[in-house]
Amino acid sequence: MGSLRWAGARIALAALSIVVAATLFQPRARATVMVEVPLEAMVRDADVIVVGVVEDVGARLVMLPDGGAEPHTITTLRVREWVKGSGGELVRIDEIGGVTSQVAMRIAGTPEYARGEEVVVFLRRTPEGALRTFAMVQGRFGIRRGVPGADDVVVRDTTSIGFASWASGPMAIEHGGVRAMRLADFLAFVRATLEQIETDPTTGDALGGGAR
Repeated sequence: MGSLRWAGARIALAALSIVVAATLFQPRARATVMVEVPLEAMVRDADVIVVGVVEDVGARLVMLPDGGAEPHTITTLRVREWVKGSGGELVRIDEIGGVTSQVAMRIAGTPEYARGEEVVVFLRRTPEGALRTFAMVQGRFGIRRGVPGADDVVVRDTTSIGFASWASGPMAIEHGGVRAMRLADFLAFVRATLEQIETDPTTGDALGGGAR
């Protein structure tokens, strides 16, 4: 299967959660660093892929095994289409970090959602059974509807992370960015990849990764 292209640029989505805090080119500028993985691998390894509209966003404290607590942000999506997986009309996404009346915490690279926003999301199940965006911001695609006569597009924003590679020896870090492509092309590629995976389960072999 050919590679998917974002407005002339190769799409490569991070999945291996090295999650290293690294200084990127500017003093005191810190970002989460991840290793790039093809979209085919995300399609294969995601437990759920849905198109939906954000209905609610809220935060709560989650108790930890050591007796402490950390904030989690819970996003409720009203599902318009189950691309992979199956379920009801609502999906809840549980992300580490958020703001409550007791504490605030943010992890660079954690996706954020806004009420009323339409998205395509790739989700993985945590060991506790919650759904979390796969590979942090890599698994979140905002939908922008075009004016009459213009194409609808999906937008992927990775400006909050850096990509690590070892192609030339020592580790190099490249800034993320904002990429867009036609929604119809994107969904067609995802569906075609799912069909290919059914006949060849090795399609999109990943480096590992999973929900944080």
